[in-house]
Amino acid sequence: MTPGPARKKLHLFSYFTGPVKYENIRSMAGIRDLTTRVRNATSAALPRGVRVAVEPGQAPAVPTFHVTIHAGSGEHRFLAGWAGEGWPADVQRLTAAASEVDVVFARQLSRGAKDWLLAHQRGWVDESGNANVSLSTGLIIVREAPTRQLTAEAAVKWTRTMLAAAEGVLTGVTPTVEAIETVAGISRGASANALARMEKLGLLHRSRGTRGPGSARSVVDHDSFIDEYAAAAAIHRRSQRVIRIHRLWKDPLEAFASEIGPALNRSSESWAVTGVAASILLAPYLSDVAVVELYVDDDLFANPDHLADVLGGRVVDRGQLIEVRALPTPLSAKGPIVSGIPLALPARVYADLMAVGGRSAEAAHHLRETVDVGPHS
Repeated sequence: MTPGPARKKLHLFSYFTGPVKYENIRSMAGIRDLTTRVRNATSAALPRGVRVAVEPGQAPAVPTFHVTIHAGSGEHRFLAGWAGEGWPADVQRLTAAASEVDVVFARQLSRGAKDWLLAHQRGWVDESGNANVSLSTGLIIVREAPTRQLTAEAAVKWTRTMLAAAEGVLTGVTPTVEAIETVAGISRGASANALARMEKLGLLHRSRGTRGPGSARSVVDHDSFIDEYAAAAAIHRRSQRVIRIHRLWKDPLEAFASEIGPALNRSSESWAVTGVAASILLAPYLSDVAVVELYVDDDLFANPDHLADVLGGRVVDRGQLIEVRALPTPLSAKGPIVSGIPLALPARVYADLMAVGGRSAEAAHHLRETVDVGPHS
């Protein structure tokens, strides 16, 4: 993805989306200013009179801070990291670059970012007065400032139909009820509800006075849209059942192109490769595929033994070389065909890589910078 006017979030704290380095952050924004912001956000989340000390860390790529809280005769220390605006991708970039960070700070963390941090057992504090920190030293901070914006955000939970509608937008479909109903394969009512929910989240905007199934919304911020979609997709992914398959091969991609792909075409109406294997074909970054992640339709997924036969392997509890999940939405499989292998939607590949984290998250950042993952409206 080429930086330009549409990339509204390409700013100082988007660590992997541009040439900004830690030493440039020090001179451009002032590490002193960030230190003060971390101190103030921490103090705002604590009872009055509790002393807070913050010193800059030495992380080479992102701003980190050593925070000390003096509570009575006790002392609590932790490593904090600054995640900019607080979208899920901001948080995941930070933790990928500084995995030792205990507590993530940001201007205002989104609901998706908070859910991701809690799932990965990290604390968070933001400048809107909210915090959720639980340290092994015994320090516990839970503070939810009652704001109208956060109440509205918390009331909206991503559903499977919302994911389908979002993927429609990510493929370039105009966000109208009629268009989403047609491309996503969901009912008109579900389409209308999904778009309304995304509008409530602040991801879509509709001009005042426009109503009806043919009225179009527009994407408010492209980066925010993909960030929130990816976070929601990751949450749904964690709830999915996984079938693990072991089989022998010399080269997984060659096996899919020559053997497994043709067998899947005969047995499945819709299937797609995602994860690291897909990223290598879309935007090479990692060189080795330890496990191929695969989506298949519900009918094939419902019969694990037949699925294993189609893949030329056997079902196992561990030592798998293929992980199979049911397609989250029909559009998830609508990616390009590369080297004869159908791939998942690029945005879905990005979301799956981010969900795994680590080196896969690095591949996700490279994919997002190299390939247009949407949205396009």
